[in-house]
Amino acid sequence: MNNLLNKNIVIANIVTKAGQGLSLAEKRILFAGLAQLNGKNDFVELRAEEFSKIFEVTPSVAYRQLKEATKNIFNRYITWQIEKDKSIGVRTTRWLVGYDYFDTEGYVRFKFSELLFPYLFELQSHFTKYKLQQACALRSIHSWRLLEILEQHKQADQDGWRWIKISVDTFHHAMESTPTHQRSFAELRRKIIEPAIKELSNKDYWTIEWKAIKKGRKVSMIEFKFHRKIQ
Repeated sequence: MNNLLNKNIVIANIVTKAGQGLSLAEKRILFAGLAQLNGKNDFVELRAEEFSKIFEVTPSVAYRQLKEATKNIFNRYITWQIEKDKSIGVRTTRWLVGYDYFDTEGYVRFKFSELLFPYLFELQSHFTKYKLQQACALRSIHSWRLLEILEQHKQADQDGWRWIKISVDTFHHAMESTPTHQRSFAELRRKIIEPAIKELSNKDYWTIEWKAIKKGRKVSMIEFKFHRKIQ
């Protein structure tokens, strides 16, 4: 189990910014599987006992989440922008090509989509990398998504600070904001940005400063300044 916690999650930046369409339990299952990929897109396995220890939930909760999430996970999609012949389009694919669930034994096996796999392993550039252990204690999908957005940017100044500017539209897409959050930046700040920053600060040792950048009267960009204390 400790070996899995120390495994790296490596995904293309387009996956980081994509609409992932996952609940927290579903993301936990899929990304625990992603951490097990070893260069070959074969079936990976996750047991309820292991799930319980990694994500610090009781065995009964782990068993229930594994069972309930598996019922929905095959119908979850990921979407991202693609470019072809100077045209911008949107690609949509399922996360998984298939899965097996073993109720009595309490474990699941699954295999990632062949269309998605090239964005999940042996990436040489434009990728996001972090350890599964960084996300295991998070209780909000928005905190996990913000973690991925920040971890895209590894270059730091001499004091260890990193920066990112992201458009509000891109941020909404990555966070899969509700229409209410999209209409009101105050709601986006109160319900998503500030709680996510608080959880990352408390559980993954981040120091995060941020500000909204306006174009006219409307917020158009969000700037984050951040660093993480390695434990």
